[in-house]
Amino acid sequence: MKIKKLIIRQPDDMHVHFRSGEILQNVAPFTTHIFGRAVAMGNLPVPITTPEMARAYREEIKDISPKGFNPIMSVIMTKDITPEKIKEIYKAGVKVLKLIPASTSTNSSEGIILNELRNYLSVLEMVKKVGMIFSVHFELIRNPKTGKEIPEIQREEAAIPFLRHLVLKASGLKIVVEHASTRKIIEFVKKAPWNVAATLTAHHALVNYGDVFNPQGRIKDPFLYCKPIAKTADDQEAVIEAMTSGNPKFFFGSDSAPHSIWKKNSNEPPAGIFAAPVVIPLLCEIFEREKKLERLENFVSRFGAKFYGLPFNTGKIEIEREEWRVPDEIDSGVKIFKGGETLQWQVV
Repeated sequence: MKIKKLIIRQPDDMHVHFRSGEILQNVAPFTTHIFGRAVAMGNLPVPITTPEMARAYREEIKDISPKGFNPIMSVIMTKDITPEKIKEIYKAGVKVLKLIPASTSTNSSEGIILNELRNYLSVLEMVKKVGMIFSVHFELIRNPKTGKEIPEIQREEAAIPFLRHLVLKASGLKIVVEHASTRKIIEFVKKAPWNVAATLTAHHALVNYGDVFNPQGRIKDPFLYCKPIAKTADDQEAVIEAMTSGNPKFFFGSDSAPHSIWKKNSNEPPAGIFAAPVVIPLLCEIFEREKKLERLENFVSRFGAKFYGLPFNTGKIEIEREEWRVPDEIDSGVKIFKGGETLQWQVV
């Protein structure tokens, strides 16, 4: 008999892009009314890099959130970061130092590149000392030896040597491999020490390269274009296997990243999928299909909190089996992932 209702501990989203201004006001409720906490990524048009900016952004999020919702703040790692600045950032309540290598994703031009990480080991030592998390978008854009651009589908795998070097040189530093999307990096995380974990998204479990790109490698569906890009069917299966495995090294981070429809329909569409309104129903479908529905709560509500050293949320959410049609977009003109499709589960 099929399960008709689930009641689980209130979940956490360990990777979300709220944006700012009007978009923030329109997209945040899809996260803040369901999740107890969310790691708010700081890659805004003017990246969050200082304690003052982090405090202001936290208040902007909390002002439009239900009482009890707690944003977990991050700052973006740029070339001017120092151990002393890490101390100041930590005192301001920031939990995450986020690295998006330069030009890898939205608003990342000020980030350092993976080749330069070796110059910041003293900074990472301070991150470890104060108990912060080092959260990294592991992609390598150019071959360090030849200078040639690496095809997007190979960039995550090409970054693994830098992850390996980081694990060796920054022993004990808590590292989160964000939005792991290839079998090879997932296998690396499995075998890595206790301090290395990864977030997994719903969309990397549901979309592969052929859904996004035509045979010539051009984007055919800009609304499925994200970074890291969707990979092969085998990589997609590896994401599903990891998220349903019960391995505490893997936990949920939606990487929900809204963009206006007119931007997505431009000649150079920005990367990002707005998945926040549908992530819990989609995860229910994935876990049920794999006959692992009993493992969903650990994936979304426990493993991330434990790795971050946070108490479990005390609230509950109710999810029931009831068909509903996903709206195509929200009022501010942002298309919803799976818009127009019918899902089998919904959050009450």
